[in-house]
Amino acid sequence: MKTIKDLSVKVTYSVGLGGLEVSDKVFDQLNEIADNGTEVDGTGMEYPEAIEWLHDNIKEGDCCDLECEIEELS
Repeated sequence: MKTIKDLSVKVTYSVGLGGLEVSDKVFDQLNEIADNGTEVDGTGMEYPEAIEWLHDNIKEGDCCDLECEIEELS
């Protein structure tokens, strides 16, 4: 048996959604994020309505494709 002192894993997953109604503000912010190829960091500083909507409407249980990357193991 081994003991891991520190394990850091980066988890990335994809979610497909459809038939959604969103406010004009959320749509505009999501569109800007998509057009600019911007990765959103969760602080929501630039796109607060879009970030809030994403956090409220996307759950890991909805994922279609899950990838895990070990970043640190000691």
